[in-house]
This record gives sequence, structure tokens and C-alpha cells, in this order.
Amino acid sequence: METQIQIQKHSVNWQASLSNGETFYEGKPPFEELENQPSPWQRLIAYTAEKKLTITSLSLYTPDGRTFNLPSLGKNPNFAPFRDSEKPIDFHVERKMGSEISGLREGNKLSIKKVEMSDWFTVAIAIYPTYKLQLWVDNQNPKNCWVLVIN
Repeated sequence: METQIQIQKHSVNWQASLSNGETFYEGKPPFEELENQPSPWQRLIAYTAEKKLTITSLSLYTPDGRTFNLPSLGKNPNFAPFRDSEKPIDFHVERKMGSEISGLREGNKLSIKKVEMSDWFTVAIAIYPTYKLQLWVDNQNPKNCWVLVIN
């Protein structure tokens, strides 16, 4: 039996500003998806290491104009409550997916027929010395987002 796995393109991208003033957007050159290449996020991390730069702010955005911001590392963030708050020491982006699997069990063996994505999130993470602040945005319905603090 042939297993079917359906992959869709994500609808939530990252936007990162760097310590030299540059701002880059996932999905736009030079950080678009390229076949047989590291992910745009991995290429951004390599770029910052090569140029000895740091990420100063990280946001998630959607094609229809929604933006989801994490606290900034900058010294004078535009949003006043963040000016005196603790600053992140690093940032990270992940994609998380949950799936539904259908198949047949024959004794101790499972024969998978189909895998369907049921949940899919883009996660932006602000890393602090003793915890992480995670911003989860639903790729299937970007009006939905959640925040988690992980110790």
C-alpha cells in the first residue's frame, strides 16, 4: 500500500530585524524557500553568524497584513511598555504540526494508508535567561494565536 502525505505551504512567515538595521522577511529574497537548500530560518541564522550580527526583533506576519510581535531586544522599542521590560537574549522560529493517521492494524503491524495534517502552527520564540516566551499562530486560521511561557 502506498502512503499519502499531503503537505501544504505555510501561511505564516517570520520577519526579523538585525543589529545592523537590516530587516528580512521569510518568503522574500534572499530568504525565500529554495529547493534542496536549508530553510529560510536556517539561512538567516547562518547569515547572522557570518556577519557577527544579532536578531533584535522577531515577528510573525500573514499575507493579509496581520502581524504578531514578540518583545524586542532593541534599546528603544516603539511599543512603550517594552522599553523597561526584560529583554530577550535570543530568538528562534519553529513549525509544529499535528496529524491524523488512518490505516489498518494487522496483528502487531500498522499499515498506514493516509496522513492528514490536523493542526499546523508557526512558533516564534523569545529566549530569556530562565524561560522562553512562545507565540503560536495557526497556519490554517491565522486569526488564532496563543502565547506560552516555558520554564
